[in-house]
Amino acid sequence: MKKLWQKNWQLNAFIESFETKDDFSMDQKLVKADVLQSIAHAKMLCKIGILSKSELSKLTKALILILDLNGKGKFTLSMGEEDIHTKIENFLTKEAGNAGKKIHTARSRNDQVITATRLFTKEELLAIWKGLLDCIKSLVAFAKKYEFVPMPGYTHMQKAMPSSLGVWAGSFAQNFLDDLSVLKTAFAINNQSPLGSAAGFGVPLAIDRKYTAQLLGFEKVQENVLAVQSARGKIEANIVSSLISILSTINKLATDVLLYTTAEFNYFTVSQSLLTGSSMLPQKRNVDVAELLRSKVHIVLGNYTALVSLSSNLPSGYNRDLQDSKKPLFDSFEIAKGSLYAANVLIKNITPNVEVLEKSMTAGIFATHKAIELVKKGMPFRQAYQKVGRDLQNLSTMDVDNSLKQSTHIGATGNLGLKKLIKMLAEEQKMLKKEKKEFEVAVTYLINGGGETI
Repeated sequence: MKKLWQKNWQLNAFIESFETKDDFSMDQKLVKADVLQSIAHAKMLCKIGILSKSELSKLTKALILILDLNGKGKFTLSMGEEDIHTKIENFLTKEAGNAGKKIHTARSRNDQVITATRLFTKEELLAIWKGLLDCIKSLVAFAKKYEFVPMPGYTHMQKAMPSSLGVWAGSFAQNFLDDLSVLKTAFAINNQSPLGSAAGFGVPLAIDRKYTAQLLGFEKVQENVLAVQSARGKIEANIVSSLISILSTINKLATDVLLYTTAEFNYFTVSQSLLTGSSMLPQKRNVDVAELLRSKVHIVLGNYTALVSLSSNLPSGYNRDLQDSKKPLFDSFEIAKGSLYAANVLIKNITPNVEVLEKSMTAGIFATHKAIELVKKGMPFRQAYQKVGRDLQNLSTMDVDNSLKQSTHIGATGNLGLKKLIKMLAEEQKMLKKEKKEFEVAVTYLINGGGETI
């Protein structure tokens, strides 16, 4: 298969394999995104007079055919085809003749790769956004259902104060909302069009970059042409950093579930459908899904390190090292999507052992409450602290439900703010729906818009 750059020499077969084979599986994921940006680019070339309407129509039909073939598994890369961008252009030349030879006008594989990756990334981030909201919804429902079921609060792995399942589940919902803020920042940084930056220095043609950005549903143009290339690897690292934030929350959730499902705690029971066994120990019922959820953040941390390292110590402009940035990015997406789905399944399959939790509220856990009672009667806190501390062996338990409802300040057991969380969740769902709709409208137009320009 002739390379787009090929002139009067043949590339060494081993070197070609070394440079391309590990990238094929990633490139295959970019077919849809590359087709969409190629349609947009062709429309822009028609708008500025490089392509005729007839040529645009031929190219659009051929590009839609690629989508159809790809959906059927009949548009796959094989050795010698170099990358998906070469394969697509060769296909267009075969199907549309000279129009296929014109489509690369004012475009480099540099901005082509970045644009396809940005589009693919946008779709992946929307899926992760939804998975995050699904987890938050399940946690809020859990917190509401078990709002005043008691649960010891721990510091230093020792019982500290009365807490509740509402606080426990609500804490993860709150943390996930913070993670969503980080994700949306990464989404916004990614949501700018690099198309038209070419090899990193623009082109001597009056191309309309704003037009292609609008067609592709990007929020704006990434303006400086060299900044487009310099940002490669860095933007991917920012995105993976946002996924690490999510996976860190999942890690803590999974760690808690593993601890609280031990025989020693027995605070939770996990549905048998999620448990695995041992090949040797008949009695074992393992919450393996939580252990694997706990591990994922460490894998993605490795991907983040790879991305930061790959994009460091490189001069401005494109460097082939950056080809290797796709794998850690794409792998991180798969891990994050799968982890959010698995975490949501786990949340929905946890049942609290209420009697065990109630019995765990031993007298010592109310020590601070006893001290506060003395404070309310006028005793200085430090004196009350000392008095209660000297008589711990004689502490009595308190009415748990009443003690939970006494803490009425913002975010405490008696004032979780679940209505506020539910409202915030609804607002985030509306925002996601808007972003998805805008993206879907752009995709639908490009696929169904025919050969006419807007």
